[in-house]
Amino acid sequence: MSAKQLIEVLENHVKLHKGLLELANKKTEVLKKGDTEALNGIVKEEQKYIAAIGRVEQERIRVVHAMIGETDEPTLTACILQTEGTERAMLEKLRDDLSAVLSELKNVNQLNEQLAKQSLQFVHVMLNMLMPQPKEVNYRKPNVAPSSYEGGSSLFDSKA
Repeated sequence: MSAKQLIEVLENHVKLHKGLLELANKKTEVLKKGDTEALNGIVKEEQKYIAAIGRVEQERIRVVHAMIGETDEPTLTACILQTEGTERAMLEKLRDDLSAVLSELKNVNQLNEQLAKQSLQFVHVMLNMLMPQPKEVNYRKPNVAPSSYEGGSSLFDSKA
C-alpha cells in the first residue's frame, strides 16, 4: 500500500475529529443554558461521528498493516519512517493535526463533564429543598423513652 492511502485516511480522521470537536463546543454552550432537548440532539449527532471514526480507525489499521507488514509495530511513526519527501512531511503534519485536535477535544470533554456534574448537583439540591425527607417515619410521643418491647426488634409483632 502507498502512503497516499494513509494520507487520505488520516485526512478523513482529522476531519471527523474536528466535527466532533465542534459538537463538543456546542455541547458546552447547551450545558451552560440547560437546554436538554438540544443536548439530546447533540448526543445523537456525536454517536454518528463516533461510529464513523470507528470505521475510519479500522481502515487506518488495515492500511498501516499493509504498509509496514505484520512484523513491525503497526504505528503511524513506523509508517512515517518508511516514507520520504512530501509524503513524509504530509504524514507528520496530519499526525500533529490529529494530536492537537484530540488534545483540544479531551479538554472540552473534561469541561463538559464538569458542567454536567454541576447541573446534576444543582438538580439534587433543588429536589432536596422542594421535597425534604421526613426524619422519622413512625409517630412517637416526644420525651418518652421507648419500652423494651418497642425498642427491640422482634420477628413477630403480636401480644400474648
